[in-house]
Amino acid sequence: MDANKLVTFFEEDLCIFSLRSRKKFSALQEMIRHLAGTGRVSDEHFIMEMLKNRESLGSTGLGKGVAFPHGRSLAIKELTILFARSPGGVDFEALDSKPTRIFFLILAPSDKGADTYLALLSELISLVQKPNKLGELNKVKDYKTLIEILGGNGN
Repeated sequence: MDANKLVTFFEEDLCIFSLRSRKKFSALQEMIRHLAGTGRVSDEHFIMEMLKNRESLGSTGLGKGVAFPHGRSLAIKELTILFARSPGGVDFEALDSKPTRIFFLILAPSDKGADTYLALLSELISLVQKPNKLGELNKVKDYKTLIEILGGNGN
């Protein structure tokens, strides 16, 4: 997946540039509420339970201040990504035990698009392994800049 394709999965109304929550499950709840406010999620409780179940298998906080909470369900109509940034950091029980500041919440239908879902997750993980990209993500404050960091041209 190239950068131009990657940016097509991001939308301006699916970004939180100043996540307020400081604890894992309240941060997830804040992100889910945001999705519900955009009409992308109809059953907040169901999505929260799905994400809690996924987190019980092992934290999606991979370290270096980044987390990829994700899940697949028939309750999700289309692949959806929410980007969130926490200036103060969240105790997300990350693998390195450090605060998490960057979140890519990825929700996908369980009955289609598995290849796209996995390619997207892989591309995002590769992106944040680049120290300069990660540094830029930690400072991003608007959608246009986010798209530029992700590799798009901002259009």
